[in-house]
Amino acid sequence: MYKSGDTITYRDVPYEYKEWTTFSGKPAKGFHCDDKDLLQHVMTVSFSTISEEEMHNRIDDYLDNVEHHKYMTKLRTEGAAEWYRQNRANGNNWTGD
Repeated sequence: MYKSGDTITYRDVPYEYKEWTTFSGKPAKGFHCDDKDLLQHVMTVSFSTISEEEMHNRIDDYLDNVEHHKYMTKLRTEGAAEWYRQNRANGNNWTGD
């Protein structure tokens, strides 16, 4: 079917098929996507799936639910900012780093 390193396109989004050997010596395979246009509305730079069907489902979700993902990113960003604001106001300068 595919060989490691092959680039596949689904809905104009490129992703790659990968094969590797795990730390325990077992063969593994999956799909990896790091398309910047697809992921511009989510807080991730790449994602991987075990099956091609899962890859297609994730791509469909990111393309078909842009407004939802924009909203969720806004909530996460605002939530983190508020957490830092409250903790600093209480004298806690811990950043989680």
